[in-house]
Amino acid sequence: MKSCNATVTIAASLLLFTSVAMAFQQGRGSAEDATASSQYKALNLTKDPTVAAEGYYKLDPHHTSVTAKLAHMDLSHYTLRFDTVSGGFSFEPAHATASDLQISIDPKSVDTGDAGFDKRIAARFFQADEYSSIAFTSSSVTITGDHFSVDGTLNFHGVKKPMHLNVVYRGFTQGRMGFSGEATFKRSEFGVGEWVPLEADEVTILIETEFVKT
Repeated sequence: MKSCNATVTIAASLLLFTSVAMAFQQGRGSAEDATASSQYKALNLTKDPTVAAEGYYKLDPHHTSVTAKLAHMDLSHYTLRFDTVSGGFSFEPAHATASDLQISIDPKSVDTGDAGFDKRIAARFFQADEYSSIAFTSSSVTITGDHFSVDGTLNFHGVKKPMHLNVVYRGFTQGRMGFSGEATFKRSEFGVGEWVPLEADEVTILIETEFVKT
């Protein structure tokens, strides 16, 4: 009987502790949600590029994602990510123009979720020991509303060719700009034509990024 009472007491204590812990978590979550909401309202985010601060903006690697996708046997779009990206540009709001955009990607930072396959891609396809950087440099940037049309040169696998980027301007707040971009190219034109057409020749680059004013 004593053993039964002890068991009931322990169970009741655990139930009480769980209830208190859940209430605490809910209270903290509500407070955090309220804080996040007020902070968002205080951002005063603007999507008008003409009111963004003038100066040089440096890419924020912690808020940047560069992924590439291509069709695999026409069954799916295989996707890989590059983890090491750097760059920046100059911005003049009076003329709503951006210039000197330079982006550099470390081909050894390719990430497919399989470390062994990553090394194989970097060595065999990118030949990363010989070509240590994938780089894009702009030649012109045209801004229309919240769309940036960016033309420049892609330097990939030792080959330089023109590339066009379609970019959506996400806005400006607290010295920070955000963008979403997309571009396509044929990898065979850069000397990386292995497994075409089993692996598609056309590659789509998807970019989500933020730049911070220095």
